Amino acid sequence: MRAATPSREPRALTLAELTPQQRRDWPPLALGGAVHSDSPASRFIIVNGQLVREGEEAAPGVTVERIGPRAATLRWRDLRVELPY
Repeated sequence: MRAATPSREPRALTLAELTPQQRRDWPPLALGGAVHSDSPASRFIIVNGQLVREGEEAAPGVTVERIGPRAATLRWRDLRVELPY
């Protein structure tokens, strides 16, 4: 039996796990819906009224890293932040 390979990426944090200063600095993001698909090219999320795909910027300094079946993982500064939808 093979041991699981540790992930190189840090665990994604929830907004509640950010420090008070980080929460103040977090840009305003309004999630309007999302579509998850087995095909990454078909995944998208609506942020602040704009359709955004994986790898694209959802807001200045915030990149959509992954759109999962129940949450999106965003890259902000040096953090990975998970937003449920």
